[in-house]
Amino acid sequence: MLIRVRDTAIRTLLSPCGWIVGVAIYLFARWAQAQYDALSVGACDLGIFYQAVQGWAHGGWPMVPIKGYVQLGDHFSPVFALLAPLVWIHDSAITLVYAQIVLICLSGIPIYHIFRRRHGIAVGTGMLIAYLCSHAVFGTVAFPVHEVMFGALFLAWGLERMLAGKWTQATILFAALVTVKEDGGLLCAMLGLYALLNRRWKHGGFLIAWGASWFLVTLKFIIPNLNPGGFTYAKDYQASLHADGIFAGIPYMITHPLEILNLMTDEPAKLTTWEQLLIPVGFAALASPLILMIAPVMLSRMLSSRNTQWSSDLYYDMPLIPILFAAVADGFRRIGSLVDRARGLGPDPDLAMAPRSTPAEEPKRPWYQFRTATVMAAIAAPVFIFFAVQDLQNHKIVDWYEGTAAPFNNATVVAEATDALERIPKGVTVRASNNLLIPLLPTNEVTLIGSNVDKGDWAVVDIWNPSCPIGRTEIPQIMKQLDQMGFRQVYNGGRIIVLQRTAPATQPIRGTGTAS
Repeated sequence: MLIRVRDTAIRTLLSPCGWIVGVAIYLFARWAQAQYDALSVGACDLGIFYQAVQGWAHGGWPMVPIKGYVQLGDHFSPVFALLAPLVWIHDSAITLVYAQIVLICLSGIPIYHIFRRRHGIAVGTGMLIAYLCSHAVFGTVAFPVHEVMFGALFLAWGLERMLAGKWTQATILFAALVTVKEDGGLLCAMLGLYALLNRRWKHGGFLIAWGASWFLVTLKFIIPNLNPGGFTYAKDYQASLHADGIFAGIPYMITHPLEILNLMTDEPAKLTTWEQLLIPVGFAALASPLILMIAPVMLSRMLSSRNTQWSSDLYYDMPLIPILFAAVADGFRRIGSLVDRARGLGPDPDLAMAPRSTPAEEPKRPWYQFRTATVMAAIAAPVFIFFAVQDLQNHKIVDWYEGTAAPFNNATVVAEATDALERIPKGVTVRASNNLLIPLLPTNEVTLIGSNVDKGDWAVVDIWNPSCPIGRTEIPQIMKQLDQMGFRQVYNGGRIIVLQRTAPATQPIRGTGTAS
């Protein structure tokens, strides 16, 4: 046992994979800490998920005062319970920021192994660098916390195990996708279909039944019963599918295929996203049926009426990148096998496919006689890195390291915020502006100014840059509402105002807005 541990430690130290992932974690963490310290993070989604993790850690139930209801009624993401120990160790939202960076970077390790196993260390290293430099990784890190950090990790490791022929391990990882988000069940079922395509009957049957069941249960029962307003995102598909939710819109998709295809590419932002996904991998992923695994996610995004879903700038592409890189590896093998047959080398073995009989041992080849897939991968790796680096030009993380980035939006308010937040007693419920909410989370129940569920006898407002869900022009109306509810100033630093409810109210005590 000790010998195995020693050998594993030596291999890890000698492998470029561990060093590259470690450097990526360090570089991303430095930027994320600067963003956090500048109060440039807020309720969406760091505050929401941190309150959920606090709920898991302290009460066993992820209640989110910012939303006014339990987090499982917004998106079904019980996987965040795994982060509860971080709150026990250090009760600060920065722990979730670090957790996301670590998990996203760790998802690159299986990408390295997918390519190293067939094509060697150099190719694996190149593909790992291309993966970690992808627009999706940078976009996810730039957005402090989202459930995609778990989805990417489970998918990447599951795909690596699948391509290695370890279908039981892959099935366990794919099954875990239902805990990440409600649409994870649909992706799980799609992966089950791929298992059937590879004659993995038991694994495929289980994944289809498991994924489809959880998809139905979460959308039809769990979310509607935990959310006072039902499924928040159901209306997103009324314009495109004339139905409440993508599941209810499946009949329309089947009967109107040409219209659906048009909707997938009818906006410039949608076309840009397709380009960002396919061009950096040289369209090589299209050579593998694995590319079809992106269909559930892309359908839910491109058919949504929320234009943010169409964008490639945020975190939405992150679950797709492991699929694309795995599809590239499989595509190279398929194309290479066709060429290798003509070269007399025989097909490149497909470990994911269940063999019909005991496979014959592959004959040894001269050291100079490479598989075609290896040649393709060796050429592709530096090309993919080039595409990734080109994509990152003018990205705010790169600009920050180069010293050319604009200051964080709230950098000038940090000193004033420290003084203002010290006036608020610990343990009280506070209504806070988006950018002032995060520092209060360890000590207070915090709600969001401008929502319809904000509450509490204390309020702290950034009158210059309140951000989500209100803008500067709405501040006079918000301040008037607070005044009518009996709030009076206890601190005014010029930009940040702290108020306490000490006077009689002339209107009902309620939320200050309509957003939730």
